[in-house]
Amino acid sequence: MPTPDSWLRLLADERPAAELEDFRRDQLTSASGDRRDRVAREADRAFAIRRRLDARRRHAAELTVLNDLARRLTTLRDSGEVLSEVAAQARRLLDVDVAYLMLRRADGTLRIEVVDGSMGSVLRGIELADGSGLGGRVVRTGEPMWSEHYLRDTRVEHVAAVDAAAESEQLGGILGVPLIRGDEAIGVLLAADRRPRSFHGGEVELLAALASHAAVALHNAGLFEQHRRLVDELRAANATLRRADELRERLTAAVIGGGGYAEIAAELTRALGGPVTVFGADHEVLAGAPDERVPEVGEPGAVLAPVELRSGYAGCLVARGSAAEDAEAARLLGLGATSVAVVITSEQSRAEAEMRTRGEFVSALLSPGTDEAGLRRRARSAGISIAEVRTVAVFDPGDAEPRQTAALASRVAAEFGGWSAEHTGHLVALLPGADPERVAEWLRRLDLPCAVGVSACSGGVHAIRTAHESARQTATVLLALARARDCARDAELGIYRSLFGQAGRDELRVFIDDTVGPLLAHDRDRRRDLATTLRTYLEQSRHHARTCELLHVHANTLYQRLERVDRLLGPDWREPRRALEVQLALRLHDVLSALRARG
Repeated sequence: MPTPDSWLRLLADERPAAELEDFRRDQLTSASGDRRDRVAREADRAFAIRRRLDARRRHAAELTVLNDLARRLTTLRDSGEVLSEVAAQARRLLDVDVAYLMLRRADGTLRIEVVDGSMGSVLRGIELADGSGLGGRVVRTGEPMWSEHYLRDTRVEHVAAVDAAAESEQLGGILGVPLIRGDEAIGVLLAADRRPRSFHGGEVELLAALASHAAVALHNAGLFEQHRRLVDELRAANATLRRADELRERLTAAVIGGGGYAEIAAELTRALGGPVTVFGADHEVLAGAPDERVPEVGEPGAVLAPVELRSGYAGCLVARGSAAEDAEAARLLGLGATSVAVVITSEQSRAEAEMRTRGEFVSALLSPGTDEAGLRRRARSAGISIAEVRTVAVFDPGDAEPRQTAALASRVAAEFGGWSAEHTGHLVALLPGADPERVAEWLRRLDLPCAVGVSACSGGVHAIRTAHESARQTATVLLALARARDCARDAELGIYRSLFGQAGRDELRVFIDDTVGPLLAHDRDRRRDLATTLRTYLEQSRHHARTCELLHVHANTLYQRLERVDRLLGPDWREPRRALEVQLALRLHDVLSALRARG
């Protein structure tokens, strides 16, 4: 007869279930009556104990696997690797066909990020609106949910795209548990079979435990990825700083060593691996390809860095091609722009020093009473051959900005191999070997910022002073004639040359008084402006409508004014010959008034 110790020995020795079944069958066969009932009860108890031991052994094995998985997840530093590992282990732990993870995005939608065990790619990338589908319900409630046959389950809010994918994968039973981080569901871990299946409490707990480890691992992986990005950014920033420091040192060495725009462009080309061009304030190429141009605003394939001085815009640096594709092109070009600004400032300082020296010499040269022998000695030391000067040009800015005038004088001096300097409010250029016609023709092709007077010179101190005075007077007359951005030779002024001398001016005043004196006296005494009306009327070829339009007066007003002119000048002023004299007299009066206003 078997005793409880017999069953305990079999259980303690962990004998197979088949051996326990054989033992029970043998005992039942040999027993009868009450004894047979007792054997059956003892066998049932032994098998119940065996089932509990198997369940605990299986649970312990699952916990061991889960702990091993948790340790392995902590070693993963990439979110993608974590997701893939969790999906693969979910399939293994629950012995299902498919496992996948859905993560919640910023807008609340759920997206299937990783699938393990699928027959195709239809599941990956599917998105669910907030709260829809089995996954949406799990996230909304924060509780696990399973469906024995998903496609037939009426408890789930079905989504056409998801149902189509589930049908394509032949999915039946599905279990979903939330991925919880803190108090928030960040996603869903789902396990599915290709047959209807019910999931018991232990399986739900097991998958939920795996989801908890997955949420922690995802958080840690995110932190590691963030840390890695920060490290990469710091490393890139340090590399950028080292690169910029190296370029700054090379640029500084080039500038200190006397290098100019070409050396700066070469260093930048070397640093950026592509062509760099340096432009001046007028967009002329200072270094680089001579046919280059400044790009338009927003032009693709080009990066521009302006050169700014205290006085304003002084040029720019432009990178094109592979140099413009460099992520640090703008920053490195900015360093080059600073170096270019230093070179420009240095050149300006040297030019100003030379200008002061030459300005002192020109002032002495153009001032009467200065010792000519001393002037010739100073000219030789300054490298100026006064005997070879053939043209003198005077640049008078009038009321305009003098900086552009100075730049133009320097440009003319450079073009014709001469010298320029400031003298008594205007710029003077002494040009050897260039005749005045050629200089004037060259100047007229430019957009002039000032009035320019040009005079011929035969060389020597006296001839330079005479030519300077003539050129100065020419520029002054141009300003008086409202030709403030024009160029003229003294020989081209015609009758206006009479304005250069006092005798000529006296003669012109007599002519003016004889011709329009009563009209001017009337305007002066009564503070009227009939002269302007008459001048405009004659300039418009006596066209009444155009004159009224320009003066902004009614036709009757114009007729009244012209009748008053008849009384002052006599009706014969309308005759062609007399009208020409009147128009000329008014013009000369305006010029003399402008000259008088300029002193």
